[in-house]
Amino acid sequence: MEPIRTLIVDDEPLARTGMSDYLNRLDYLTEVGQARDGLEALNLLQSKTVELMLLDVQMPGLSGVELLRGLRKPPLVIFTTAHPSFAVEGFELEAVDYLLKPIPFTRFLRAAQRAVDRLRPTESTIPTTPEMPAPALRRNPPVIEDADELRGNRNHRQNERTPAANGGPADIFIREEGRVERVMVQDILFAESMQNYCKIHTAVRTYLPLLPLKDLEAALPTTKFFRIHRSYLVRLGAVTALEGNQVRIGEALLPVSRAQRSELERALVGDRLL
Repeated sequence: MEPIRTLIVDDEPLARTGMSDYLNRLDYLTEVGQARDGLEALNLLQSKTVELMLLDVQMPGLSGVELLRGLRKPPLVIFTTAHPSFAVEGFELEAVDYLLKPIPFTRFLRAAQRAVDRLRPTESTIPTTPEMPAPALRRNPPVIEDADELRGNRNHRQNERTPAANGGPADIFIREEGRVERVMVQDILFAESMQNYCKIHTAVRTYLPLLPLKDLEAALPTTKFFRIHRSYLVRLGAVTALEGNQVRIGEALLPVSRAQRSELERALVGDRLL
């Protein structure tokens, strides 16, 4: 049987070492890389063929759940975490298994067998008959939302967009493999910078386009969006409160730079403050 290509994603070095040791004990799983956080995992998923991820849930920057939700064609996932509270959400995302740290090898073995049953359904980890040819690996890496459309010709994009009543675009388009997905501007709550990526939070889902936050900012109407911090762009209509040097959007509290505080208040309140 051709080994299942497996990526380890965990912010704890000891946890990565432990999972790597477990993989080395099984000849039907092979390690193709390790990532310390969700962003590193995104880069590896774009450059490597990955069939299975051993994925931690809570990591700095981009959680395992957010990473999985942002992938258009994710590999199979076994969650590895110290937090049982995420189990329901993990299985809603069709995870193969949900392992609680510390993970005994016998428990890992059962999860690995479930992955084999999903990926190599016609084969056994201990064959009693001559092996059948392994199914072909998926050669195209998982695709996340790619924002080439945002970085392309702005005039061309403007023609494709639905005009808003106030003159700004009512939507943007995110190009994916084989499709272009529309994102309504009014659904965007805020966006945050994540190095070469940005995380776009909407009322429906989270997008992870491969573009800097400044490029997204340039594609959105300046009358509706405000750069409150070098790492955050917010839709003014989504802000529910200005609390000191923070803004509240739903349950999220986002930092406001001191230089932008007064201008933000004017943009939000204008002459309506009573």
